[in-house]
Amino acid sequence: MTLPDTITRTLATDSRFSLMAQALRAAGLDTVLAGKGPFTVCVPTDEAFRVLPPATLAALMADPQGQLLRVLQYHILFGNLSCSTIKKLNFPKTRLGITVEITEKDGVVIFGGAAVTIPDISCTNGMIHGIDRVVIPR
Repeated sequence: MTLPDTITRTLATDSRFSLMAQALRAAGLDTVLAGKGPFTVCVPTDEAFRVLPPATLAALMADPQGQLLRVLQYHILFGNLSCSTIKKLNFPKTRLGITVEITEKDGVVIFGGAAVTIPDISCTNGMIHGIDRVVIPR
């Protein structure tokens, strides 16, 4: 059994989240998510990044301190929140400073329209929930 690590290190060592780890490094949020926290991050899987239109992904990566930072901050909540807790929050405020809608449909937690497919990855400074798409704030 491996002991939990920080959110940043957990993402960096889990092959399902390599594109999110790369995006966090580009935007400079890797240092934030290596810090004390606690944070809850709804992390798009690599597959979720791959279904983005190529032009959208290229535009995000070309603007790491602008649009990419904005999108990534929208996936971060404050606190160490399990999946059973976030589904009760409805409209929590994200690190971006705006709310995201969280609902439940047929037993699946929905974060801003993305289904939580990998819930409750515990880290030393919070929690990761894998989601099936990149959520773009309005």
